Amino acid sequence: MYNPRIMPDFDQAALTAALKALPRFAELSADALVPLERKGLSHVHLRIQGGRALLRLPQAAFGGLTPAASLERQAAAFARAQASDATPRLLGTLPASPAAPFGALIVDDIPGAAPRLPGELPAVAAALAAVHRLKLPDAAERAPIDFPADPIADTVAGIAANLALADKLTLDPKVKIAFGNELVWAKDFAATNAKRFAGLTRALCLVDAHPGNFVVAPGARAYAVDLEKCVYGFPGLDVAHAIMLPATSWDPDCAATLDSGQIDGFVRSWASKVGEPIARETVSLLRPFRRLVWLRTTSVFLRFKVEGSWKVLDARAADHAKRAIDAALDPATVAAQRKLWG
Repeated sequence: MYNPRIMPDFDQAALTAALKALPRFAELSADALVPLERKGLSHVHLRIQGGRALLRLPQAAFGGLTPAASLERQAAAFARAQASDATPRLLGTLPASPAAPFGALIVDDIPGAAPRLPGELPAVAAALAAVHRLKLPDAAERAPIDFPADPIADTVAGIAANLALADKLTLDPKVKIAFGNELVWAKDFAATNAKRFAGLTRALCLVDAHPGNFVVAPGARAYAVDLEKCVYGFPGLDVAHAIMLPATSWDPDCAATLDSGQIDGFVRSWASKVGEPIARETVSLLRPFRRLVWLRTTSVFLRFKVEGSWKVLDARAADHAKRAIDAALDPATVAAQRKLWG
């Protein structure tokens, strides 16, 4: 399941001792922690055998926060999202230590597998809608989860920062021109519609809502399992991310290219469950949101290529990720995606 040359060393004894200090894991055996295949960049996952739980070990602090503040933010996301009954429960945390430099989260180990696409798209839509339906906390209760003043402007700023790395790569000139034109469109979209965006309904959003961040349990019930990037933002961006290349190509266990009928079906399924006004607002903006999220995700893949980010993954996932990144930056792929916007 994992490649020990890639999987970071972990201190089995120290982590086990820390877990045994918690009543739930007092009887944990010395060899109870088993590393899972590493398919994501942000965390290492260890299964706690016999505990029906996972230990999530962050590999960096989020967004420049201290390890303690980053862990608090991630814990808050899991604690709040679990009211949706569509995410793992937060079972506890371990503070930062030499064995876990950025601390650790203890969450439910959801039995199941990555969603099979397109057949299990409705289950993913239902889980996403359940998170988006959660009541927005009062302003004083939102921290430590971010409530960005302008999620679209923030998204465009992130895109611009990623695309600024393009000169570090040998990209096809047509791709560079395309990215430049798309960034011009994105900046105009953000500026022209700023007042409209200020009136949109906010909700707890995953941000990284690609299908590989869901697990489908027996009975075809999906759970969103990767919550560390959560913000109080616009649900439409999550919907766009769940159906948009190159995000749908990232996970080796559910990589897919969805056709227009499958995309429309996902949106209808999600909208029927999330309710108003979010459904109406999202449908009215979905086309430009899809364009924006395509550019956001592709720009992230550009950053991954510059940084060689896939190299930390296990062998199977690393090979798949490298091919997905190269495909996203291929001139034919970029041209095909841009044709969607007319």
